[in-house]
Amino acid sequence: MLHFRLRALITTSLLLLPAALRADTLLDIYELAVKNDPVIKAAEATYRAGREFEVQGRSQLLPQVGAQAEYGETDITQESTRTIPIGDQTFSSSSDYDVEEDQENYYLTLSQKLFDVPAWFSFKQGKELSKQAEAQFAADQQALIVRTVEAYVLVLRAIDNLKSSRAAEAAFQRQLEQTQQRFDVGLIAITDVHEARAAFDLAVVERLTDEGNLGVAYEALSVLTGQDHANLWLLSEEFPVVDPQPATAESWVELAMEGNLGLKVANYAAEAAMQSSQASRAQHLPKLSGQLTLMDTSTDGDNFDNQLRDPEGNRINPRYPTSVDVEGNSVMLTLSMPLYAGGGVSSQRRQSYENYIAARETHTSIMRDTIQFTRSLHLFVTTDVQRVKARRQAIVSAQSALDATTAGYEVGTRNVVDVLNAQQVLFTAIRDYANTRYDYVSRLLRLRQQAGLLSPEDVVALNKWLVEPTPATATAPRI
Repeated sequence: MLHFRLRALITTSLLLLPAALRADTLLDIYELAVKNDPVIKAAEATYRAGREFEVQGRSQLLPQVGAQAEYGETDITQESTRTIPIGDQTFSSSSDYDVEEDQENYYLTLSQKLFDVPAWFSFKQGKELSKQAEAQFAADQQALIVRTVEAYVLVLRAIDNLKSSRAAEAAFQRQLEQTQQRFDVGLIAITDVHEARAAFDLAVVERLTDEGNLGVAYEALSVLTGQDHANLWLLSEEFPVVDPQPATAESWVELAMEGNLGLKVANYAAEAAMQSSQASRAQHLPKLSGQLTLMDTSTDGDNFDNQLRDPEGNRINPRYPTSVDVEGNSVMLTLSMPLYAGGGVSSQRRQSYENYIAARETHTSIMRDTIQFTRSLHLFVTTDVQRVKARRQAIVSAQSALDATTAGYEVGTRNVVDVLNAQQVLFTAIRDYANTRYDYVSRLLRLRQQAGLLSPEDVVALNKWLVEPTPATATAPRI
């Protein structure tokens, strides 16, 4: 399980880092997310609850022991009068009867199912549900890794975009100032000034937008950690952008078929639904159970009867103490079989079977989606490798084009629009290069997630390619 080896891994990794390097790295953010993210906390609680399905199913097959204690007090007073007519005379008699008793009863019962097919299949269903809960929690842990890295990368993406837009704004401002100076001395027309100002104004809008995006990205990160963050370590330019291993898409599909956690969750759900269907089908079978009961009962009391008379004819109220103690045991075998339950048993059988069909088809759908997602992500990652190389070369080409256009503008062979366009192409190339690198990071992690290979070690490995920002390149405070 990823969760149980996570804390030791992070603690060891942090101890290896110098004290000055422990602020706002990806590993720091991930550790905070593990501790504070409500989604993973809810997933962990759900996992612990899901483990109980197997225990509950097994309990139905094991002996059941119960104890019962009873205590009662009885106080009865009976008064009766009887009238008997004899001839012309009427005779009456009366009687009083009092009972006072205390009762104590103790029972110990042991019962065991001897033949109960539905209980057996329910136990097997519980095992599958517990496996499903375990696989789901592992999938949730991998999802936390992806969410954390993508939220972190979203901030880095916003930082680079903001750097690019600020650099563009500064460049267009310088171009506007130079164009204004040229116009003031009569070297160019006012049109060039308007063109330069329009480009500068658009750059200001772009910078404001990127500042807002950076604030939003920081807020998304705070959702995971429950804390505010003002600055993060940056992705090194030396970060290797290489093809995934293994190299072929089919190899990744094979890994996904064996290790994809979402697919395992669906498979366990289908297996649990099948066991539930089997249990419902077996409800028509007879059930045999045995029960052993040990009992210990006692009754203590007094009886009073005033109907008795002494030899002289006087009534007496004798007191009769009573005491009864009973100890024993009983053994019972019970055979039961449903004959007709209003169609309810058959209805449950049909319902559980259709639920199994639905779970099986869901598994098939997830399997096909997993194959498609794995192939697509592999294609995206391999394409991103080439795109990063092309974007890097595009920056060099755009810079060369800008230098040439600027030189042409200086000698009068190019106009200010050409220069502005060349500058825009350069800054767009810089922005696209940064975004492509972050696309590669996110898609590579998602590819490993699809294959079931993603683990905290991937966070540690990526964290090694982060560098602390210098004060000159540090980002502005949160907006």
